[in-house]
Amino acid sequence: MNNDWINNIQSLIGYTFNDCKYLSAAFIHSSYANEHPAVGNERIEFLGDCVLDFLVGEKLFIADPTASEGDLSAKRASIVSRAPLARIVDKLGLMQYLQVGAGVNKNSFSDKKRSDVFEALLGAVYLDGGLDACKAVLDKIYYGEVIPERDYISELKNYGEKHNIKMFYYDICSDGGKFIAEADVNGKRYNGSGVSKHDAEKALAEVIYKALTDLKD
Repeated sequence: MNNDWINNIQSLIGYTFNDCKYLSAAFIHSSYANEHPAVGNERIEFLGDCVLDFLVGEKLFIADPTASEGDLSAKRASIVSRAPLARIVDKLGLMQYLQVGAGVNKNSFSDKKRSDVFEALLGAVYLDGGLDACKAVLDKIYYGEVIPERDYISELKNYGEKHNIKMFYYDICSDGGKFIAEADVNGKRYNGSGVSKHDAEKALAEVIYKALTDLKD
């Protein structure tokens, strides 16, 4: 990894490494290590995963003293899931710095593989600067991007039971590469769409919940 890349990444995350070998190690994919005298970033990614789980758990624990273990676990799972981590990697353009083997198209990497890059980077920060450095990096690039997604499916179910609303005809169909979920509630038709069946269900639940709660208000 050249100095320009190192400086760019440090600027993006707001942290200057004391020893840049950790940063370089975080951006070596196993495919690159298989072709060069280098070590892949799997171990450092594992460490970053552990650090992320702990720091997010600690933050949630302090933020809500009344939350149950189940609530804390659910919130943490939504915050540290692959999709938001991959989204941050994309936003910062970190994939351009990942060294991969010949013929490997890193632009087609899944959410999981892109989230591994984030966790490896956090592992590098931990090795170089400890937990306080990791907290500062998360404050800068992470927490503002990972507001937990509301579970409208569960909220709608609870709302319907509380207000004795009869649930409703329900169907999911495919339409031109996307899924459409439809429902009939109190004689009114609603629909939601998404790239997967689950995304369509979530979109539908959000539409219905907002419509019902607006009417209630």
